[in-house]
Amino acid sequence: MLKSIKGKYLGNRWEITLLLALSSLYATGLEFLRIYLSGHNNYLYFIWNLFLAWIPYLLSMYLPVSFHVIRWKLLAYFLLLVWFLFWPNSPYILTDLLHLKEKQNIPLWFDLGLILSFSWTGLMLGFISLLEIQNLIRKRTNRLTGWIFAIITLVTGSLGIYIGRYVRFNSWDIVSNPVRLYSTLVTHFQDHMQRMEMMVMTLQYGIFLFLGYLTIKIIIKIPDRMAL
Repeated sequence: MLKSIKGKYLGNRWEITLLLALSSLYATGLEFLRIYLSGHNNYLYFIWNLFLAWIPYLLSMYLPVSFHVIRWKLLAYFLLLVWFLFWPNSPYILTDLLHLKEKQNIPLWFDLGLILSFSWTGLMLGFISLLEIQNLIRKRTNRLTGWIFAIITLVTGSLGIYIGRYVRFNSWDIVSNPVRLYSTLVTHFQDHMQRMEMMVMTLQYGIFLFLGYLTIKIIIKIPDRMAL
């Protein structure tokens, strides 16, 4: 039963992708409507954040194929690393709710709906891509290793949210500016208040993401009892 349900999930991958694309278009459409109504582009960067969230999702579609081609093994491991580094961009969009406040006579409920649309889409892109990668790791190793990888991803993703929101670094800074990134993190960790904030926020978001991800995992296992 479980294998057939997972097979059905993989078979519906393009339907899920289409749904996420529609969700992205809806969120983007709300942003352009807001620009038209207000004449201001306060939240235009949400579109960029959502684009970054699509990167790990698209990689997760390609990685299972690349691992089955022997001559692409090295490229596959490199892409897995890129996926890991870019994954925090997906849940990071949740923190854009911090920008919610009344602006340019636009109703607060409109901006709330706009930000939630971007946040929901980004979070689903992250969860579904992690489902795919965890499944890939499980097939190549075992179930325990798959779960360890998923938990590490969720925890480091939570740390990545803190780094992006408060330390103000991006995923590509790991390659383009690693020395400054490392020294800044060391400085934050040496300060007691900043260290506590970083640890508590990482723990809080890590638990939140784990519970959300576990919910998605359980939902996928629920059989369609109403199917004829």
